[in-house]
Parts: sequence; structure tokens; C-alpha cells
Amino acid sequence: ADGALDAIEIVHEEERFCVVSSVGEQLGCSVRRDEALDLQRQSGQERLLRVIGETARLEERSVLEIVPVSDPRPVTCGTQEERDLPRCSFDALRNEEVVYPGAAPEGQGVAKYVLGPVVISGENFESADPVINPTTGEWTVTFDLDGDGAERFADATTEAAAFRDPTGATSDPRNQIAIVVDRVIISSPGVNEPITGGSGEITGGFAEQEAKDLATQLNAGALPVELTRQSVRTVSPTLGEESLQQGILAGAGGLVLLFLYLLFYYRLLGVVAWFGMTIWAALAVALISIAGDQFGYALSLAGVAGLVISLGVTADSYIVFFERLKDEVRSGKSPRAAVQPAFARAYKTIVAADIVTGLAAAVLYLTAVSSVRGFALTLGVATLLDLFVVWFFKRPTVFLIAKNQKLVNLRGFGLTSGVAGEATRQGAGL
Repeated sequence: ADGALDAIEIVHEEERFCVVSSVGEQLGCSVRRDEALDLQRQSGQERLLRVIGETARLEERSVLEIVPVSDPRPVTCGTQEERDLPRCSFDALRNEEVVYPGAAPEGQGVAKYVLGPVVISGENFESADPVINPTTGEWTVTFDLDGDGAERFADATTEAAAFRDPTGATSDPRNQIAIVVDRVIISSPGVNEPITGGSGEITGGFAEQEAKDLATQLNAGALPVELTRQSVRTVSPTLGEESLQQGILAGAGGLVLLFLYLLFYYRLLGVVAWFGMTIWAALAVALISIAGDQFGYALSLAGVAGLVISLGVTADSYIVFFERLKDEVRSGKSPRAAVQPAFARAYKTIVAADIVTGLAAAVLYLTAVSSVRGFALTLGVATLLDLFVVWFFKRPTVFLIAKNQKLVNLRGFGLTSGVAGEATRQGAGL
């Protein structure tokens, strides 16, 4: 036995789980897989927050002069304290000459660039894409400009091209257009000929991730908006699907319970209410789908809650009308004669109630942050849809039913049974 044990080869193995970024940078290691996964999520979240939160203020300005660092002219808004002042804001400097640091023309050291007013800025970009030059292997960002930006860029490049020396013997700084990101010149290419197509390319020795980040910031429209972090949440990728399934289940359950109650209490009018709420639900889902496709709106769990709660607001609109219709019939009017005055009075109440709910949703949306705004948005949209369905479906449908004597007098289920049942039963008891 001892010999058999001695013959067993013991190999020491150490397994570690490491997190490596997309550019090959090692972010940390752990002997536990769950700790490594947490590190991966945290590093991804921090990078995302950095990309979103960066100003990425991009400007393109005509170069007027290139002077050495020793030039007495100070760098415009060169300190953080100055940048917080109103005179250093984007709008304040848009039409002013500025002095920004950049690489010297020979590629050695740093120089100062005296630049003219802004030619185009981030707000003029319609799209931006990171691409790799197959010849040089350099990552760049290509972009397309809107109409106003394309026109101003064409004028600036036409003016700059006039200073180009065809022989290449001299280099006039006025032949260059400086590309500035956050007050730092990343590139100042010379203009060989006017660029009138409304598209261009940003070069600056980017790494792959730097080019992708800049393109993301341009496409996100973050230029030149300053962002402040108010809340951060990390959720499971499957939470959205689960929230949607649970929200649909809750909404369907609420619709069924409402239908049964309204059917028992209002008979044929309960069917009208059910069809109206079904139309309302279909329109609400359609609007959310369009918002998601066109504006990137994401339906959160709070948003689903806002839709489900809106079912009660919609049901209230039907109940107000039906109860007003009951009052008119009890006063001695026929169902047909009672519909018009009942709806006129009920609609005022419905509008007042929906306005109050809409105002509450608007205030909540403007003052809240994070997912609470999703709740306020869906609640407000659903309230507006309620007014639309009430006017264009419930009103004409009940009017048509009241004109049909068969539906009015249908035994145990007609309009009379729904709105005058209590009065009939009280009369029979007397």
C-alpha cells in the first residue's frame, strides 16, 4: 500500500479567473469565479459610466496661427476653475478666437494653436462610425453632417484650401482645420481641396476602443451636454423579459376581473367597457412599441406598473358614465333620451379626473429620476389614451345601443337591465 501511494504523482495546480479588457489590459484576478464575474460587471459599468458621462465636446475650428509654448498668450480656459465659469461655456466661446494646446507640426513637443470661431460642432453630426484604414491599420472615425453643418464645413474648407502650397515647399497654418475634443487638439489636417459632400474623417492616432468610444459619444448626441450622475442600477439581462411577462400576466388578470365585475353589474354595458379597455390596452402597447423603436424607450418594471394602475383609471371613466346614465333613467327618462345628457355631464367629470392624473404624472416625471420616470410616463400616456377611447369608442357605441330597441330591452342583459335594474327591483319590492 505504501508503495502504491508513493507511486501516485502529485501535481500542484492553481486556477485563477482573470478579467481582461478588450484592449488586453488585465483588470484583476481571483481564485473564485463569482468574484471574477463581479469584477467584470463592475469594470464594464465603470467604463460605460465614463463614456456616457464624458463631455466629449467636439469642435472644428480654422487654424489661424501655430505658436510655441513660450508665446505669452495664455491657453483659453486652461484651468478647471476657469472652465466652470460662464465665460468658458461652449456658447460663450463659439464665436471667439481661442488658444488651445496641440502637437507641434514636426511632431515634437507641444505648441499653441490660435483658432478661429467654431466651424462645426457635435450638434451638426448625424452619424459617426469607427473604421480601420486597411492601408495604414489606423483607427479613425468617419462622420456625416447635417445640412447646416455641411454648408459651413464646405465654406471653411474652401477658404483653407486657398492657402495650400501646391509645391509642398511651405506649410501655411491657415491651410489646416483643427479637430478639438474637450479643448485639446487631436488632429489638424491640411485641406487639399474643398470638402462639399457633408462627410469627413477624424484622425488622431486612436486605439480601437478610443475610436469606438468617440463614435458612441457622437451618435449619442451628448455634445456638448454636461451630464450629472443621479442614480446607477445594475440589473440582470433577463429582468426586462421577466418584467414584461409578469406585467402582461398582471394586466390580463386585471382585465378579466374587471370584465367579470362590469358584466355582472352593468350587463351589456359591461361588454362595451371590456371592448373599450381592450382597445385602450392595444393602443398603449402600440405606442410603447413605437417609442421603443423610434426613441429607444425601454419599458421597465415601473413602467409596467404604471400601465396596470392605469386600468383602474380607465375603468373609472366607464363607471362614471354608467352611473350618470342610471341617474338619468331613474329620473324618468328613457334609456335613449338619457344617453346624451348623461354623457355630457359624465365627460366633464372624466376630463377633470384625467387632467388631475395627467398633471400628477407630469410633475412626477419632471421631478423624479431613474425608473420612477418610466412609471410617470406610462401613467400620463395611458391617461391621454383614456380620453381618446372614451370620446371615439364609448360615446358612439352606447349611443348606437340606445337606439336599438332589441338591445335596450334584451331580457336580463339589455341596456335597461344594466342601468335601471336597481330601480326596477326597488319598485317590485314596494
